[in-house]
Amino acid sequence: MSGTIAVLPFDSENGHIQPTDGVYQQNGSSIDLESQTSSHPHCILLDKKEENAISADLGSDELYVYRFLPTSGALKKLYVTKSVQAGDGPRHLIFSEDDNYVYVMNELTSSITVFKYYPSLRAIQTISTLPPNFTSINYAAELLLHPVSGKFLYASNRGHDSIAVFQVDKTTGLLTIIQHINVQGRTPRNFNILPNGMHLIVANQDSDNLVVFSIDQTTGMLTKTDVSARVSKPTCIKFLIP
Repeated sequence: MSGTIAVLPFDSENGHIQPTDGVYQQNGSSIDLESQTSSHPHCILLDKKEENAISADLGSDELYVYRFLPTSGALKKLYVTKSVQAGDGPRHLIFSEDDNYVYVMNELTSSITVFKYYPSLRAIQTISTLPPNFTSINYAAELLLHPVSGKFLYASNRGHDSIAVFQVDKTTGLLTIIQHINVQGRTPRNFNILPNGMHLIVANQDSDNLVVFSIDQTTGMLTKTDVSARVSKPTCIKFLIP
């Protein structure tokens, strides 16, 4: 079996999505017999220059790097990089502000791998999203950089039910853990940060609630606010900016 990446044209005038005009196969498997019996591309993201796209394949423990052809929207496979450790399960990724580094969330090992990006991916650090004394089951989920400063990275833990906060060395790209904070619910599958960088909202899938945290703009650390909402099985948060 194989996973696929699909390209769907988008009409910016009327908002319509057109039928797919490109499907790209990814193949492979890895050591986890529950989650990695076949390719499972979980995320694909363009770099800031919109030159290349990287797909995180959770099933094969691989990162596929594609050249993006803007005129046609087509993808051309450039190379494939293996995860640092078999069974990592790369789920999501994000680029640094300057495109020099890629941060990859490893769902199955609850870790983040930092890659030097250009001209090829080279792993320079892997760091856990969990405190050292936690030994129960956990699946890492979302990760985001602070949208204003880029100096802090946030990651969610399903099982430990926390947000891990990291300080980013913008020169070296390396991460340092500075906080774990409880999400006031269960299974934080997703979260998002307001564009002004002032608040982070967590979607707790199995406790049916959204919880708002304030972000200290100097330290990057989170503080729970009194704002929350009941929502059935929230799995993704997006902001509609007028």
